[in-house]
Amino acid sequence: MSGVQRDQVQPHLQRILAEEARLLAELEGLLQRETDILRGDDAAAIHHIGGARQRCVEQLARLDGERADACRMLSFGTGPGALERLFAWADPGASLRGRWQDNLQIARRCKDINDRNGAIVSVKLGQVQRLLGKLRGAQAPSVYSPKGARYARVDARNLGSA
Repeated sequence: MSGVQRDQVQPHLQRILAEEARLLAELEGLLQRETDILRGDDAAAIHHIGGARQRCVEQLARLDGERADACRMLSFGTGPGALERLFAWADPGASLRGRWQDNLQIARRCKDINDRNGAIVSVKLGQVQRLLGKLRGAQAPSVYSPKGARYARVDARNLGSA
């Protein structure tokens, strides 16, 4: 392991995991607030919280990079098994693995909240598109072909005379 001792690596990994836990908790709170904001119509608040969320995600990506760098520098490789090999060497008591599992649970909750927020945005976008269609004078909503393909619009046809 290139002369590096376990007791030198453990504090580094503990710092990464602790900072990650803090950022994930912050992200979870931001995403929950984002849900409330998205249900309203405050564009400025949506923009502001989106920026805060992006900064948090960027910091989490930096930590992930640090973790990956540690795996590479200590010759544990890359990919899914690298972190497990690093933990097996640096953390025989499995305390780091426990913190990592806790972080993964928070990350899963963040993903679920983010997916819910994406669904809210999708519904709102559909509403805006329908309103724009009405303003532009669109006559018919989009329809589907027998095979499920979506037609952008259907031309008006004379289906008979009265």
